Amino acid sequence: MQYFVSRQGQQYGPYTLADLQRYVAQGNISPDDLARSEAMEEWKPVSQILGNIPAQPAAAPPSNYGQVPVYGMSPAGVPPAVARANLPNGLHWAVLLLLMVVTCGIFSWVWIFIQAAYVKRLRPNNNAIVLYAVGLAALLFGNISTAGADESMKPLGGLISLAGLITIVVGHYSVKGALEDYYNTEEPINLQLSGVMTFFFNTIYFQYHLNRIRKWKLTGVLE
Repeated sequence: MQYFVSRQGQQYGPYTLADLQRYVAQGNISPDDLARSEAMEEWKPVSQILGNIPAQPAAAPPSNYGQVPVYGMSPAGVPPAVARANLPNGLHWAVLLLLMVVTCGIFSWVWIFIQAAYVKRLRPNNNAIVLYAVGLAALLFGNISTAGADESMKPLGGLISLAGLITIVVGHYSVKGALEDYYNTEEPINLQLSGVMTFFFNTIYFQYHLNRIRKWKLTGVLE
C-alpha cells in the first residue's frame, strides 16, 4: 500500500509503509505529520498509521559526498527535518567571484570573515576569525613597512607579510576542518573538502560547498 505525507500544505510521496518507518527513524518525517493511503478518506497522523510497528533503523552514511545523505530526501521528496538555524549564506560562488574581481579582491577579505562567523556558529571553539584578523593585520602592516621609505624596515616588513599570509592560510584550513567535522558528525553528509582546492581557491571553494549545503537544508536534496 502506498502512502502520501502532508506537511504545511505540501504533499509528498507516495511511500510504502517501510519508507514511512525508515524516514521517521531518520527524522525526515515527524510522527505528527499527516498521512493517508489512496484508500483512506481522511488524513491521519503518521504515528497512528505506524501504530506499534517499530521504526526501521536509519541507514548508514553514504560513502561519497554528493549522494543522498542520512538526513536527506529521496528524489521523490521526503520533507526535510533538518534544523535551519545554521543556514549558510546563499551568495552564489560565481557572484562572489565577480564581486572579488570588481573590488580588486577587497570583497574576499570581507567574505572570509562572514564564512568564519558561520563556522563559529557551528563550532564555537573555532578560531578562524582570530586567525584571519591577525593574519590580515600582519599582512597590512608588513606591506606598509615594505613600501615605506626606511630601507631597514623592508626585510622585517617582508617577514611580517609572510607570517600574515601563513596565518591566513592556517585560518582557511581551520574553516575546512570545522566544516568537515560538523558535517560528518552533527549533520552527517560525508563532507570531504580538498586540501589543494582549499589552499588555492579557499573562499570560492567554501562558498560552492556552502551553497550545496544550503540547498540540502532547504530541500533535503544534496547534489
